[in-house]
Amino acid sequence: MISLLSLAALQTPDLGLISYKDTYKPAITLASNNTGDILKPTPVETYKAYTLVAPLSFKGYKQEFRMPQQNDTKFQNFDDVVAKYEPKMQNVIVDFNERKDRDGQFLKWVALPANQLKTNDAGVSHLDEIYVQAQSLKARKNPDGSERALVVLGIGGSKHTAEFLLNMNGEGNKGKVMFYSDIDPLSYNNFIAETGKNLKELNFLVASKSGTTFETADGFKRFENALIEEYKKDGLSDEDAKLKAQEHFAICTDAKATDKNLRGKIGSKNGESNNYIKELYIHDDVGGRFSMFDDAGLFTIAYAGVPKDTSVRILKAAAQTSEKMTNPENIKDNNAAKSAIFNVFSRAYGYKPIQQQYFGRIFEGGGENWAKQLYLESLKDFDFMIGKAPDSMHYGTEGQYNPNNRKSYNTVMTIMDPAISSNYMTYTKAIAQTYNETTPLKMEILEVEGNKIKPEAIGEYIQTKHFETVYMGMLRRETSTSLLKRHEARPEKLPEVVQPSVETYKNKFKQGEYKLNIGG
Repeated sequence: MISLLSLAALQTPDLGLISYKDTYKPAITLASNNTGDILKPTPVETYKAYTLVAPLSFKGYKQEFRMPQQNDTKFQNFDDVVAKYEPKMQNVIVDFNERKDRDGQFLKWVALPANQLKTNDAGVSHLDEIYVQAQSLKARKNPDGSERALVVLGIGGSKHTAEFLLNMNGEGNKGKVMFYSDIDPLSYNNFIAETGKNLKELNFLVASKSGTTFETADGFKRFENALIEEYKKDGLSDEDAKLKAQEHFAICTDAKATDKNLRGKIGSKNGESNNYIKELYIHDDVGGRFSMFDDAGLFTIAYAGVPKDTSVRILKAAAQTSEKMTNPENIKDNNAAKSAIFNVFSRAYGYKPIQQQYFGRIFEGGGENWAKQLYLESLKDFDFMIGKAPDSMHYGTEGQYNPNNRKSYNTVMTIMDPAISSNYMTYTKAIAQTYNETTPLKMEILEVEGNKIKPEAIGEYIQTKHFETVYMGMLRRETSTSLLKRHEARPEKLPEVVQPSVETYKNKFKQGEYKLNIGG
């Protein structure tokens, strides 16, 4: 049987953020054969009702905005704020739309979800091809028939996006997929020990656009060389050991081969020249922090066992979000535009830093790091604080709730649907109320499905955050009182999607001042 147990309305106080009209129903149990038969819950089911999900009053992903209760602004409600900024926000979206399909603008993440689902003449999508390749790597099993765990070798967006996507799908920290991005021997040796496996019991995904990023290239060479040595111990020749080691690797990199990049070294077709699985791509003009729906992330969740139908649902929701977020006509129905307005308005009225709080283990690690990278690389400032609650409510709030600081930032709370339990609802309600006494507050609310975030909520949430971040930077320039900033409001490339400053330290290696030995 599949239980669908509601929490009694009197036992679950209204969060004050969502309308729960008709949400709470008498506890029932539905037959699992979809007959609709209504059965009485068992005493055990009734007793455990507080841990189960109540029916939802919304679908997918929802945002809500609150003005501070101690309101020092001239706006009484957020609708007035939106109306104030709407003409400028429309200019931003029109400018964005003029760029999004052009090469070299690094906005191809807008169409990426839809492109992953497009089918060729044979009716096969690239998502289908990703899943086939994930299954091909999984089929390379241990001698006893057990599946190998996957180690993702990547850094920055190649790591955090896949890690967060895995977590939201309920597959994080289960030993199926691990991540490695270090360069020192202690981390390497300790990582191997932590896996509890020998190298031949691991498979690898190498994710790097050029393949020359030192951190990823170093890990790739280190693990591959170690595997070659392990197979040579079994009596294989150097060449056979090399081919055997290659069977452990899938490689996701640039589609175009050059003399210098990784694609040029490994080739383009599976089964040619070597044993790598390699028809996986980091697409042009996407950018690591916007690459949640690129091949590396989708391959990772496919390997972990997330059904293809789930990935389809995620991508469809993201594609629909792209269409909605690029419509300049209805700003009040555009979550990304409203979020950008919220952040720019807050900054203008002295609530400058963004205090981002994620509520739940499902957001930990990959989610926190992805959000930091998305903000810091895109907006080029340090006006961003992030925490995973409840932990952050203990290590960070003494500073946040200090009377001298309470009106200096705005707050974003990312939560699962509060109806998942009475405690979660009450806890998040109390925290929201405390923040909102003095700060502008935005709630980001994601629907759940079982023990994971609902696929449609994942697609809409991630793509909305992509748009929000870029729109925020554009709106800052559009509304600036500085003549120089207004002149710069239409740059050749949007600063929010490029990261030229990262080359500052990389040039030290490229120019030969400091020499690195890959795999050394």
